[in-house]
Amino acid sequence: MINVLIVDDEKPAREELEYLLKKIPDISISGIAKDGPEALLLAEKLIPDLVLLDIRMPEMNGFEVAEKLQINKNAPGIIFTTAYDRFAIKAFEINALDYILKPFAKERLEKSIERYLSQGKYEKKIDFKLISKLIQKIQKKESSPRHITILQGEHFKPILVDDIVTVAADGRDVRIMTIEGEFQHSRSITSMDKLLDDEIFFRCHRGYIINLNHIRKIDIWFNNTYQLEMKGIIEKIPVSRNYISRFREIMAIS
Repeated sequence: MINVLIVDDEKPAREELEYLLKKIPDISISGIAKDGPEALLLAEKLIPDLVLLDIRMPEMNGFEVAEKLQINKNAPGIIFTTAYDRFAIKAFEINALDYILKPFAKERLEKSIERYLSQGKYEKKIDFKLISKLIQKIQKKESSPRHITILQGEHFKPILVDDIVTVAADGRDVRIMTIEGEFQHSRSITSMDKLLDDEIFFRCHRGYIINLNHIRKIDIWFNNTYQLEMKGIIEKIPVSRNYISRFREIMAIS
């Protein structure tokens, strides 16, 4: 008999899991928790074999709960339940974690339980904080805009993000240098840094962001720094000492 603890802050989800689990042989529901703190208390008291754990919960999210659960001597197996879909799936598959998506399907739940039985409990510590950060990174990447629209006089000008070569601070505004030309935009460089996909764009200086795909040449400069020659623009872009280590890592400079 497998003792299962259900953890979800939404009553309909708890009830649905309870209903489905009762249809699966050799499953006993040892407890039901509506939030992270209650889950930890019940886990310590009931010592479940398996926890069905929601990710998005108030006070403590599922990753925080999982991190505390795996400290215990009798750490349970964990199957995450989520409505994140594409964001979570990438992170889970990279880290070989099991999950079921909402709305729940009995067949998928049975498959996850079978996987738990065949593989047993986790043999190694899993960095759930790292997984949480990975999901946030994936979310940012998926939600990064393909266009930026700027006001030019009495009309708007759409700029394809992939065409941006460099963004330069200009007081409280920025100059966006593209393949097509240069445009003034009423955003701060910090705001642009948060907006742009950090897999492609790199803050190389407090006053500059570059598109890594548009670097033509890297010149060695003084004090072990670099100057960049970018495609389509005359202006040389500095890489300051504060950003040099990360830049060397990204560009595989040995």
